[in-house]
Amino acid sequence: MDEAANSTAGSPAGGNHAHPLRIVRRALATPGRFVRPWYGSYLLLGLVTAGMLPVLLPLTIKAAAHDLATVAYVMGAYNLGLLTSPLWGMAAERFTLYRSLFFTGFVVTIAATSVFPLLDSLATWTAAGFALGAGSAAAATVATLFVVDFRARAEWEPRIGLLQGFNGAGQVLGLALAAGFSGGSVGSLHAGLWLAAAALLPTLVLGHMGLPVAAQARPRDEARRTLPRHLDIHGLAAFPRLGHPAGLSFHFHHLNWQGLRRLPEIVGTRFSRFLLSWFAVTFAVGGFFTYFPLMLRRDYGVAPSTSTLVYAASAGVGIALFVLASLWAKKVGAGHVYRAGLALRTVGFTLLGLPFVVPLADRAQVGIAGFALVVLAWPILSVAGTALAARLSPFSEGAAMGLFNATLAVGSMLGAFASGPLVGRFGYQAIVAVALAGLAGSMALAVRLEAPLETAAAPALGE
Repeated sequence: MDEAANSTAGSPAGGNHAHPLRIVRRALATPGRFVRPWYGSYLLLGLVTAGMLPVLLPLTIKAAAHDLATVAYVMGAYNLGLLTSPLWGMAAERFTLYRSLFFTGFVVTIAATSVFPLLDSLATWTAAGFALGAGSAAAATVATLFVVDFRARAEWEPRIGLLQGFNGAGQVLGLALAAGFSGGSVGSLHAGLWLAAAALLPTLVLGHMGLPVAAQARPRDEARRTLPRHLDIHGLAAFPRLGHPAGLSFHFHHLNWQGLRRLPEIVGTRFSRFLLSWFAVTFAVGGFFTYFPLMLRRDYGVAPSTSTLVYAASAGVGIALFVLASLWAKKVGAGHVYRAGLALRTVGFTLLGLPFVVPLADRAQVGIAGFALVVLAWPILSVAGTALAARLSPFSEGAAMGLFNATLAVGSMLGAFASGPLVGRFGYQAIVAVALAGLAGSMALAVRLEAPLETAAAPALGE
């Protein structure tokens, strides 16, 4: 990535136009300029992959397999499918397959979702989970490329901000829908999955409305030279996805090989310590976001319908936290805000751990409070982590964000896979123990993390 482009695209001095409130005002003032009908397909993708499936899939697999480890393996396969995203981004740009991959992603997601109720073995569930991850990755990756590769740089932030706003709204709606299917029988869960697949069918029509054509794409090298350091798609993303990829689908094309090639250069730097801290927290909670509807029902007496509504409410509140966390990071420094996010998530898991060590008359209230805090910590960690990755990098921000996002993806995937045998052997208390241990390690690594020259002007959301 061109360093000069970075200096103008992401500098605090020149980035005030990209503050999230300014982005919203620009977009709302002239919505016809920035919104296209195909954004509706991205809303539906969020409704299904971020809203309905995180709740319905674990419940469906548990009801059919009666084996907690199977849930983790299927969710881990989903996360593995998400890691195919760089392939779809490269193929879309190199072979101008934007439209083909966009619609293929939706078709694969629809097919994988619709066949889940018909499957009955670990092998078939795992294959469907991987296909679901790969399909949603293709659709999400190309959706962002429709902005980056076809629009002027000055329009990227408002267009992507609106795009992610559609997806976040879809997630909240999807969680509300999932609540209506999660408390019933196996038949109700199956009906919910089929409704999720049906909800994606309009994307095959909406997705054609207003899409740019491949012939209008800017030259690939030009797009990459002008690509800002991270577009802050990570910060504008909504909430933890399946198995806690945590907004990963919004910035897949930044999970790049450039950062992986430069991995040896970061040994012994503050940036390497930050990445270890980031890996620890993502690994620590991977199991929790794999099992949360089952865990809250079994050990806290919270019905999946209730936990889903709590999730939806927390997601709604958390949208404001993305903006507030950006302002806090600018005022007091990203390192302080990052540690505050870790502390908030630690409090949440401490509450979740209380019923395992202290007899409580009402576990449900403690479970709900802990769950809400764990979810609400994500916007704080997301914004502050993005800012730290950019500030602490010893090389270009593009490579740094590639490593940052790769750490998130790998940590989430390994956390989901590892949770299976742990829960099978020790029960859900193992999830809380791993989470608290991982958060403690992450906090220890984050002490005095700021670079000596860091001021109170951490990059705001969207810069």
